[in-house]
Amino acid sequence: MRKKAFTLIEVLVALSIFALAAVGLGAAYSNVLLSRMALKEKGVGEEDFARCRAAMLETANFADIEKGGDVYLPDDRMARWKGKIEPTTVADLFRVTITVEIQATAGGSYGAPREQSQWILRPTWSVESDRTKLLADAKQRLLKTRGYDEETGGGTSFISKATTKNGQGNNNQNNNKKPDNNSGKDNNPKNNQNNKTDPTKSNGGKTPVIQ
Repeated sequence: MRKKAFTLIEVLVALSIFALAAVGLGAAYSNVLLSRMALKEKGVGEEDFARCRAAMLETANFADIEKGGDVYLPDDRMARWKGKIEPTTVADLFRVTITVEIQATAGGSYGAPREQSQWILRPTWSVESDRTKLLADAKQRLLKTRGYDEETGGGTSFISKATTKNGQGNNNQNNNKKPDNNSGKDNNPKNNQNNKTDPTKSNGGKTPVIQ
C-alpha cells in the first residue's frame, strides 16, 4: 500500500511562499526600526538645536551674536553656533539667522550646518540715529496711507465729518418733529379761566328755578 506524501513541486511551491512571506516581514520590520531611529535622531536634533537657539537669545551683545559660541550637549557631545544680524524697516526689530553644527557622537565630527531665521526685538542693538530715521519714515507712511498728521492733530482730508443720509445735517431733526396738538390753544392759564362758561348763563341768561 502506497503512503500519501507531497510531491516535489508542492514542496517547492510551499518553500517559495514561505520565502516570500519571510522577505516581506523582514522588510517591514527593518522599515519600522529605521523609522524609529530616524524619529529619535530628529527629536534629539531638534532638542540640540533648541539649546543652541536658547544660548543665542541669552546673548545680549551685538558682537557676541555674530561671534557665536559652543554649547554642551548630552552624551558628551558639542554644538557650535553663530548668528547673522540684519536690520529691518521697523525700529528696534532685527532679523537674526542662526547657523548650528552638531556632533553626532562624542568627539566626532560636526554634522551639516542648519540655519533658521527669526525676528528679535532688541532696542539695545539700535543706533539712535537709525531709530530716529526709521520712526520718521514710519510717520510719513502713516500720513500717506491713513491720512494721519501728528502736527495738526490728525486733521487731514482722510478724516471727514459725519453727515446724515439726506446730507442735511441737524436740520433734518427739526423737520421730523411731530406737530403739537395744542398749537392752536392759548397755554396761558389766565386766559383759560375766561373761556370757562358760567353755569348760571347756560339757559340764555335766566336764573334756573329750583323746585
